Amino acid sequence: MRILFLSPTLGDAYGQERIVRDTNTLLRSSSHQTFFLADHLVGALPACDASFTLPGLSEINSLSSPWKVFQVKRKLKHTLREIDPDVIHLIDQFDARIMRFISRLYPCLLTAHTVAPTCPSSQRFFPQGGGVCQFKSGWSCLKVHQQEGCLGHFKSVFHRAHALFEFYRKKQALKRFPVIGAISPYMEKCLKSDGYSENQIVPIYNPVLVRKHAVLSLSNAPENLLVVASRLVSLKGIASLLLCLNHLRDLTWTCWIFGDGPQREELQALTAKLNLTQRVLFKGKTGSLDIQRALLSAKALIQPNRGPEGFGMAVAEASALGVPVLAYDVPALNDLITSGENGLLVPLHPETGLSEIIREILEKPELSKRLGEKGPEKMERSYSPAQHLQQTLRAYLKCQEDFLGLRSKPNRLKHFFQLNFVFTKLLGSDRSRH
Repeated sequence: MRILFLSPTLGDAYGQERIVRDTNTLLRSSSHQTFFLADHLVGALPACDASFTLPGLSEINSLSSPWKVFQVKRKLKHTLREIDPDVIHLIDQFDARIMRFISRLYPCLLTAHTVAPTCPSSQRFFPQGGGVCQFKSGWSCLKVHQQEGCLGHFKSVFHRAHALFEFYRKKQALKRFPVIGAISPYMEKCLKSDGYSENQIVPIYNPVLVRKHAVLSLSNAPENLLVVASRLVSLKGIASLLLCLNHLRDLTWTCWIFGDGPQREELQALTAKLNLTQRVLFKGKTGSLDIQRALLSAKALIQPNRGPEGFGMAVAEASALGVPVLAYDVPALNDLITSGENGLLVPLHPETGLSEIIREILEKPELSKRLGEKGPEKMERSYSPAQHLQQTLRAYLKCQEDFLGLRSKPNRLKHFFQLNFVFTKLLGSDRSRH
């Protein structure tokens, strides 16, 4: 099978690209051909049969001129003909016209790596008090924003209205896709409750790839090390964690925070205000191997999210390494962690509840050991690479079947494009395929 990964950026820009690299490796190990197409590259690409860039692809939006859209479509169509994929796998959303255009030509699916397909703010988070948005997305989001401030990162009412309009257009385009892949049980629920067809949603749970035997623990780790691996944004709740740690001054501990983001200076100022600069160290953005080495020397991973994650890779990897996870009870962390089995969860309110389970872990070494032992088995059972590959291939086959009309009767326009797809495949059947 020939699979084209389509993404705004390729390389090492975001965590979801790491998942794509893992998926690519698994597919190639099963003798499938893989191709990459992006607006631009950021860092090194994984091994593939060919890669292409199309500058301006991710810049198209509802305000773009028809001429610019036409030029991008023409270049895109030329590249797609050169690759001739069996399936186009979108890693992120593009403008609605682009998504409609390619979905008429080839079988397409999108992996929902974040809650963005179900939320105009791409987070389903209430910044003012914390919590998980349960509302169905739409123009009612403007009313919800008045109470919760969830669209506050948009500059004005005009920008918020434009974001909702863009969101609606993309959602309508995505509803024409045969498959939307959900990376966790929480994402499945999100997509269903937001109006996507149950037949359209297919689980493609993230693979958790850690090789504990190949990771060396730190030789000079401090006593009772606590690790955080997170972007420094309000959703991640690092400020709440600092306040909780302030209640644990009587205990011996050191907290390393891996990651970067717009809140870094604010959080460092809060750390200084609480007089915790000697005990809370901001390590900045670093590679996953460095984080894993720190985890093997840690008492626990702390993930203080005040709102939902699409998945929570840092949590999954810590659990797979045999490290207990301490967190608030929010999606999708509560998909990965069963409180009392491979970690401990506490309600979002009161925020100081997190300090109680940190104290429990620090004062009871046997508890930390017991919670850590269950993690690898749970991750292997639900998020193994083999399962991810099986789910991915199943999604590709469903995508092809639905595109060719084997599951539903297509309209005339769609039927025309499907016949064109079939004839193209027949004419090129003499080529070597996997």
